[in-house]
Amino acid sequence: MSIERILKAFQRSIVSFLDELIEQFPQETSLIVARVFLKDQIPVTATMKNFIFKLESNDGILKKMVVNRNDKFFLENDIFSSEDVAGTGYSTTETSAITNHFRKIWLTDLDDDDKETIWTWMETFVAMAEKYQSVSKEI
Repeated sequence: MSIERILKAFQRSIVSFLDELIEQFPQETSLIVARVFLKDQIPVTATMKNFIFKLESNDGILKKMVVNRNDKFFLENDIFSSEDVAGTGYSTTETSAITNHFRKIWLTDLDDDDKETIWTWMETFVAMAEKYQSVSKEI
């Protein structure tokens, strides 16, 4: 699979994930803003690099949290913000608001099935990031 195909799949998946959240939580308007930025404003390469940087930082603690389904992943981290931690040249504070909404949603509005679905999405994003890294090393 090419890097371009991985990136397109990653972007489509993020947008689909946000669409599902928007449908379930229409009052969370910052999810809509985050969707617009992640789909149309921020290059998917920058999104992927920032996501990987955050997953791999601090000895891969966030990736371990996804594997172990540790709720602190959502409650104490900003994996979805688009600050330019990876030096891509792209950042926005608009998507950082999603972190606070995830914390609120995670604590109050989700049943176990909803949480399971979100964990499955996170595992998918991690798998795509790993595939991207693998293919990038081959080039």
